[in-house]
Amino acid sequence: MNYLSLLGKLAYIISVIIILSSSIITRSYAISEVKLLPGFVPGDQRYYYPDLVLKEALRATVDSDGPFEITYAAEAMKRKRALSELIIGKLVNVHIAATQDAWERSTIPIRIPVLKGLLGYRLLLVHKDDLEMFKTLRDLNELKKLKAGSGSQWTTTAILQKLGFNVVPGTDYEGLFAMLNLHRFNYFPRGVNEIFHEFDSRKNTYQNIAIEPTKVLYFPTPSYFFISPKHPELADRLRRGLNIIIQNGVFDRLFEDYYGEVILRAQLTDRILFKLENPLLSPETPFNRPGLWFTP
Repeated sequence: MNYLSLLGKLAYIISVIIILSSSIITRSYAISEVKLLPGFVPGDQRYYYPDLVLKEALRATVDSDGPFEITYAAEAMKRKRALSELIIGKLVNVHIAATQDAWERSTIPIRIPVLKGLLGYRLLLVHKDDLEMFKTLRDLNELKKLKAGSGSQWTTTAILQKLGFNVVPGTDYEGLFAMLNLHRFNYFPRGVNEIFHEFDSRKNTYQNIAIEPTKVLYFPTPSYFFISPKHPELADRLRRGLNIIIQNGVFDRLFEDYYGEVILRAQLTDRILFKLENPLLSPETPFNRPGLWFTP
């Protein structure tokens, strides 16, 4: 090989390296904009954990999909308006919620139970005057006859009504605690992931409420991330990111770190369990992935 030929080959190799290096350096991504809703009251911790899971799923896809930005709408929204805005996709494009048929049909659901179904294990906030009555209650039909408080647009309300419970609907989240305190109903079923913070932060304000210590009501209640149909690329990214953190163990670690203490406090195996079916679940509910579900 002569000297000029060798120089020509070297020049070609160097030019290829320069082109490849340039393409890597100049490679850019569109920032994934994630628009969420805030909690209903200051310090509303119901959304803290889902937001952590969301961020980890997004971080897991930074190399493949680029950076992301999370912003929050100016105000919280009740379920019907939240769904309407999610469909439009301008004020909010991702929302965590207990699944409902209308949401699964109108948005892009990522059917991974973000809370591992923990919301389905319901302890009962009760009026203190009813504690003895609940202690002696042994029959589910007796519980159905008592008055349960629940939000008028909540999935829980639709499930309980479908199952024949006597539900007193409330239009305001905070107002339901006040209603129980005034004995407008007998009990307010709350997820294990919710009840302790709700009680501890309100027990001085609503001094007539207590956590019933002997019963747990269970019906499968998966909470999914629902994505605006206007943002399918974001849905694809989150689905991949969630499966990555499930596979690498981050999903389980987050769950244990965040909820391990309240699960112990709930003492679920020491309680009388009233187990029910959820008649509103879709056939696509991922019961075929048992590792995604919490069991006591």
